[in-house]
Amino acid sequence: MTRISKIISWKFFFLISLLIMLCFIFLWSSKPCEDTLTYRIGKVDDRFDLSRQEFALAVKMAAAMWGKPLGRNIFREDFRGAIEINLVYDYRQEALDKLRKINFKIDNTKNSYDDLKARLEKLKAEHDQKSALLSNDFNSHNLRMSTFNKNVEYWNRNGRMMESVHKSLMQEKDELNSLQEKLKRGQDDLRRLTDTINDLVVVINEIATNINLDLVKYQNTGDSLGREFCEGFYESRNGKQTINIYQFDNNKRLIRVLAHELGHALKLNHSADPSAVMYRLIQSEAIELSPDDFSALQNRCNN
Repeated sequence: MTRISKIISWKFFFLISLLIMLCFIFLWSSKPCEDTLTYRIGKVDDRFDLSRQEFALAVKMAAAMWGKPLGRNIFREDFRGAIEINLVYDYRQEALDKLRKINFKIDNTKNSYDDLKARLEKLKAEHDQKSALLSNDFNSHNLRMSTFNKNVEYWNRNGRMMESVHKSLMQEKDELNSLQEKLKRGQDDLRRLTDTINDLVVVINEIATNINLDLVKYQNTGDSLGREFCEGFYESRNGKQTINIYQFDNNKRLIRVLAHELGHALKLNHSADPSAVMYRLIQSEAIELSPDDFSALQNRCNN
């Protein structure tokens, strides 16, 4: 065999081997959903009053919602799992908890939304009134303090102070100190009222987001929530996948939020069906997939 024949034979063998390898990869490469996705439980903030085991069970139930229609597991918990799932306590849950402690009845309904908005308007009116009165009291205090300081300075400059003048100045000083304490209590009261108003805005906007109503604004608080799904968030960045859950009302809603974010981990987009788990807003607490969810899952797994 000539040298040229050997080269041609070697190239032919190489091409055949490459084609066989490519065919093997094509035939044996798994389709989406065939490989089980792994997850691990990350941080679980104890301010939710939910144990790590209880949270892990909720995640397991949410994951099972996607595997049930296919008759197998799509997600599996693993201590080295690729998707880290965290329960993060932030301003949303904090606002909800604070309002419930002062006997605010809250649920994701139009009636609750309307009731909270009415209470918000009353509190805003009360805040404006108290703020105006407090401002007047501060101005009065500052004016009296300025006069008091000038009188003290005058008598210090002009020799011995008469007993009656001294007594009058000491009485004024006591009254100014008392007024200062009253002003401090007024400031604290106004600050608590402002906090309650801000908490109300957060909760009202959370309800509005979930049932597709108008957001309200108060100072900058109303801008802190968007109209999209905000009780949880899935993110894939720099090779790391994370699901953070920020707020939930009850166990069924927690499972629903988790299922939604796990759907994003499956690369599913938002659905146009309000009953679907993958709808951009939570409008149901059902812990099962809708026909639209199942259709999206089938399309994803068969591509």
